[in-house]
Amino acid sequence: MMCTSTTGFVYEDSTFTLMSRFEVNGSNGVQADCVSIQMKAWKTTDFDNTVLDAALTVSSVVFDALQTDGRWTRDGTGYNFRYDVADTICTDAGALYLFEAVIETSGGSLPPMVWEVTCKETRSS
Repeated sequence: MMCTSTTGFVYEDSTFTLMSRFEVNGSNGVQADCVSIQMKAWKTTDFDNTVLDAALTVSSVVFDALQTDGRWTRDGTGYNFRYDVADTICTDAGALYLFEAVIETSGGSLPPMVWEVTCKETRSS
């Protein structure tokens, strides 16, 4: 599996969802494939300090069947990873944030899933 990157934007102080599809040994990944998942995020102007560093609960973010609900618009295949980001993470309007999720399997770490998210200003803030 290659490391893939997704870009997008959110409004400051908003919740949002990161989604992706990952494979393990050429098949869609499932919960049983995952030993652990680490999610980290940084403002790209300060890689020395994370704004998010969390061990994720596999059963809360990985699906055994691909999901094709209305949130996924990339293709008709679907996603098997979904993480809801709290409204306390992207708080700096104009900043670019880098999110990385690393899945550890019994065979080692998968390449990271990467999202680049630009935080936009809201007029009411």
